[in-house]
Amino acid sequence: MKGRRKQHTFKNSGAIFILPAFLVVALVMFFPLLYNIALSFFEKTIYNADWKFVGIEQYIDLLTSGKFLNALKNTVVWTFFSVVFQFVIGFLVALVLAQERVKLRGIWRCLIMLPWVLPSIIGSMVWRWMYHSDFGILNDILMKLGIINEAIPWLGSKEFALISAIIVNVWKMFPLVLLYIEAALQSVPKSLQDAAVVDGANAFHCFRVVTWPHIAPTCKTVVLLLSIWTLNAFTFIYVLTGGGPGTSSQVLSLFIYREAFQNFNYGSAAAASTILFIIVAVFSSIYIKLSTGGEDQ
Repeated sequence: MKGRRKQHTFKNSGAIFILPAFLVVALVMFFPLLYNIALSFFEKTIYNADWKFVGIEQYIDLLTSGKFLNALKNTVVWTFFSVVFQFVIGFLVALVLAQERVKLRGIWRCLIMLPWVLPSIIGSMVWRWMYHSDFGILNDILMKLGIINEAIPWLGSKEFALISAIIVNVWKMFPLVLLYIEAALQSVPKSLQDAAVVDGANAFHCFRVVTWPHIAPTCKTVVLLLSIWTLNAFTFIYVLTGGGPGTSSQVLSLFIYREAFQNFNYGSAAAASTILFIIVAVFSSIYIKLSTGGEDQ
């Protein structure tokens, strides 16, 4: 009887309906993840057919490698400045477009969203031509305005390569921030804002006391999502600079790509991708915790 009850409970729970999806996810995501983690403990290249167990030796080599540490430093710079400017610009533009006195807000929203809907590879190629030291429109405008005297090799200079990629990433992603923040602003009760104005609150105090508490959870979620996406970003760096000149703009995702598909050092690439996975997992855990907390509240 107990066995029949358990079987009956299992059928009624609906678990059987999600089983096919679970198996697909396990096959597509969990197996490659576990395979990658296992591979990181072995020395495996295209030149040797056998797997040689080396333990954590590859992790130690990476954490003491100048190229990996440089890629890690570039990833921190790339992520921090991209997320900061994406959020600040998107937040400010959302505040402006939320004002009823702004004319043609629908048209402005559509125009601003164009970078987000444009495929990343196409946007990268357009910016690559704009950055061209000889034919690019950016240098042409700056020289006509008298800001610079000679053309700047934006993508061929160690000083400007990573900055140029950050600018493109900000241009691409800030419309998404605008979308999130504008949606959150629409949830702020108008009655509370009117009551604050009647009580004598100016625009700043009204924003701090009424608006910010309502949109703060969304802002935290957006920042964490941007951080996760930027840590994994590959397209802009690859198309614009290729990680160069040298390794001046190489981030972790591109370092992993080069180790695996150019140097054919699969064990080292697996170890580097595991480290990146741990970093992203930390941000993802924070995001899930905040999202769950927001739903509970």
